[in-house]
Amino acid sequence: MSENQDSMGLDRSTDSGNSATATALKPESADQPKDYQEWYKRASVLHDSKRYEEAIASYNQALEIRPHDYWACYERANALAVLQRYQEAVASYDQALESKPNDYWAWYRRGNALRHTNCHEEAIANYDKALELRSRDYWAWYQRGKALGELGQVEEAVASFDQALKERRDDYWAWYRRGEVLAKHNRYEEALDSYDHALDLRPNDRWAWYRRGETWQRFGRYEKAIANYAEALDIEADFPEVHYAKATCHLLLGQIERAIEHLHAYISQAPDQCQERTRLDGTWDSIRHDLRFQALLQEVQA
Repeated sequence: MSENQDSMGLDRSTDSGNSATATALKPESADQPKDYQEWYKRASVLHDSKRYEEAIASYNQALEIRPHDYWACYERANALAVLQRYQEAVASYDQALESKPNDYWAWYRRGNALRHTNCHEEAIANYDKALELRSRDYWAWYQRGKALGELGQVEEAVASFDQALKERRDDYWAWYRRGEVLAKHNRYEEALDSYDHALDLRPNDRWAWYRRGETWQRFGRYEKAIANYAEALDIEADFPEVHYAKATCHLLLGQIERAIEHLHAYISQAPDQCQERTRLDGTWDSIRHDLRFQALLQEVQA
């Protein structure tokens, strides 16, 4: 499932056909840049070309000349974050913030890097700082809600998503993540309402149908869960998680043939997971001695 993480905050517009780009990407054997601007320009072109390791090396060269330059520190941090080198990214954002302590983007992106390392409390503190600078920023409220949700702080998470939705009422992701947090903490009716809003915006989103079905299942409403899972499978038949969930619902309703049918579909799509998952899931205890169930598992072993 793809999710827009954030907007960049800096448009390093470069023309791939201009002489600056050609100069910036000369081979290593050619004359190397001699001043900060040339190193930074080279780094920017490499960054925009997704050549992140080389971009970082060029930012480092620029910083040899201007050790406290905000832009080189900030953009180097962004490149490090793309490479999932989050601790190094945080250190580079720190250097940027030494030069511009009230820069929204450095605080916001530092928060993102911390959240990726599961440092959720520190991430929230960074989002709070970003929101002091831009109190109505959608992204900081949204990411803050995700971090609070990871900490199990449901009310605070929902409040953050609500603030995000004040800025973008029709944002699918805020409704979807709001539903996830509520469902995870057994607030099923509110979760369903959030998923309904998400599906109003993206009626063909398989994940929202799946999560909505999962919520009905946790609620003990298996028929409704099955109907939602069916919607997800109509959109994408190759969705093993949905086949498995649908199989368990049918089993809980005593519909063994349908349960076996969807378990078979799950096995065909995710054979490596089946043995361990069915062994640990007590839902299947009632039919472990059923010959159809045993034959299906033997098929996986063959």
